Amino acid sequence: MIAAWMLYCVAIGLVLTVVGVALERGLHLAGRPTRWAWIAALTGSFLIPTAAWLRPDAFSTLAVPFPTAPVSDAANVVAPVRPDAQTMANPATSAFSLRDLDVVLRWGWTASSILLLCVFGAAALRLAALRRRWRASLVDGRRVLVSDNVGPAVAGLWRPVVIVPAWALALGQAQQRLMLSHEEEHLRAADPWLLAFGAAALVLMPWNPALWWQVRRLRLAVEIDCDARVLARGGTAPEYGELLLRVGHRRTQFALAAPALGEPVSFLERRIRRMATTLPRWRWAGAAVAVTVAAGALVGACEAPRPVQPEQSSDRAAAAVRTPESLVFMPVLPLTQEDVPSRDVMIRWMRAAIAREYPDYLTTPAKPSVDLWFHGTTGGRVIRSTRNVRGGVASVGYKEVRAQLPEVGPMRPGMWFGWAYPLGPGREDARAIWVYGSSAESDSVSPPEHRQTSDHEQPELLSGPRLQYPDLLRYAGIQGRVIVQAMINETGRAETASVKIVESPHPGFNQAAKDWVLAARFDPARVQGRAVRRVVNVPVEFAIE
Repeated sequence: MIAAWMLYCVAIGLVLTVVGVALERGLHLAGRPTRWAWIAALTGSFLIPTAAWLRPDAFSTLAVPFPTAPVSDAANVVAPVRPDAQTMANPATSAFSLRDLDVVLRWGWTASSILLLCVFGAAALRLAALRRRWRASLVDGRRVLVSDNVGPAVAGLWRPVVIVPAWALALGQAQQRLMLSHEEEHLRAADPWLLAFGAAALVLMPWNPALWWQVRRLRLAVEIDCDARVLARGGTAPEYGELLLRVGHRRTQFALAAPALGEPVSFLERRIRRMATTLPRWRWAGAAVAVTVAAGALVGACEAPRPVQPEQSSDRAAAAVRTPESLVFMPVLPLTQEDVPSRDVMIRWMRAAIAREYPDYLTTPAKPSVDLWFHGTTGGRVIRSTRNVRGGVASVGYKEVRAQLPEVGPMRPGMWFGWAYPLGPGREDARAIWVYGSSAESDSVSPPEHRQTSDHEQPELLSGPRLQYPDLLRYAGIQGRVIVQAMINETGRAETASVKIVESPHPGFNQAAKDWVLAARFDPARVQGRAVRRVVNVPVEFAIE
C-alpha cells in the first residue's frame, strides 16, 4: 500500500499546488504578501494525508486494484463433517501485487531522505567553514561578513548574519543601502525559518515532485515580498532593478539554501516584471475569483478519497462467511436439502435471536469478539442461548457445540448446526452459531416452520449499520439511549416521514439515531402470514467503550 499512498500524496500535492497558484494570485491582487499561499500549500500537502491516515473514518475511500490469482469461492459451503472436524482453508497463491513493492519503496524513501539530509548538512558545514574565513566589517553602519564572492545573502537560523561579497564594497552608497535593506527585510520576516521549513518538507517526502515545485515557488514568493517591502520603504524601482541585474550577473554558484538578493535568473526576470507591473482596476474582482478557485481546490483535496486495498481474492472464502448472505452449514449426519432451512431464513433467525437475547450488539460492536450460541427449533424459536469470548477459534466443530450447549447431548440423526456473521459486513465481532437437535423439548414444538412465516404483532429488528457516534459528544464523554419512534412498512423499512425522537439524553444524538433507524432492516409485523405496517419504538444506545 505504500505505492498507493505515495500516489495519493502526490495527487494531494498537485491539487494543493493549484491552491497555491490561485491564492498567490489573489494575495498579489489584494496587495498582500504572497508567501502565505505557498506556506498554506506546503502545510496542506502534509496535513491532509496525515489526517487521512489518522482519521480514516472522516474520508471516503478508493479501492486500489491489486491483481491476484483467482481462487474458488467457498461461500455457502454444505458438506458432511465428523463431530470433531475442523475447517481448514488453503491459502491461495497471489500474483504480483503493488504490495510487493513496499519493501523497495520503504528503503528507497529512507535512502533518499537520508541523502537529501546529508546534502543539506554538507552545505551547512561548508558554510560554517567559510564563515570562519570571512572577515567582519561595517557597511553603511551595519555589521556584516565580507566574503570573497558569496552573497549577498542571509546565513544562519538562530544567529543569522548578513553576508556581502567583496565587490559590493565598491558600489555606490545608495546601492549598498538598498542591498543591505533587502537582506535586513529577510531577517525581519524570519525568512531563513520559512526556507528551513521548505527544506524539512523535502527531506520528509523527497519523492514528491509537487513539494519540490511548491518549495521553489515559496523561494520566489519570499524574494518578491522582500522586494515589495524594500520599495515601500523608499527604494526606487529603476535603481533597485539595476542592482538586481548587477547582483544577478555576478551571483555566486554556491547554493546556500538561504534567502539572498541574488537568486536564479528565472527568478530575477519575474521579480523585475512584478516591480514594473501596476495592479489593474479590477484587482478586487480578480482577487475574489482567485480565492474562490483556491477554496474550491482545497475542498476537492479534502474530499479526495484515500486509497484502500480491496479484499484479496484469497480472502473471499472468509469474507463470504462474514456477509449476511452467506452461511456455513455443518450437518452432523447426512441430511437432505429439505431437512435444513434456506440460507436467508437461517440468517433471519440469527438476527431475530440476537435482537431478543443480546440487543446491545445490534448497535454496539462487541469488544472482545464473541460467539453467540443458540439452541433452537426449525421455526426460529430459541430454547437456550449462551455466549463466550471467541478466543481466536476460527472454526466450529461438534466438540465446541457440546462444550457450550451440553443439553443438546450426543449427536443423533437429523442434527445440524450452522454459523455465520449475521449482522452484516464489517461486523465480524459477533458470530452466531445455531444448533438444531431433535431433543425432547424441541420435538414438542410444531413441525418445521421454516417453510412458512410465523405471525408476530410487532416488527423485529434484524440488522442495522454501524452506529455513527457524534465526535463532539464522544470527546465530551456524553452517552445515553435515544428512543426513536418509526412506522415500519411491509418491506421492513422505516418510513422517513414517521421517524421522530421520543426520548434523548442530548440533541446531538438525534440525527445519528434517526439515520440508523432509517438504514436498519426489520422483519415486519405479520398477521395471518401477511406483512402489515406497525409503529414501533426503537432504542438506540450510544455507549463509549
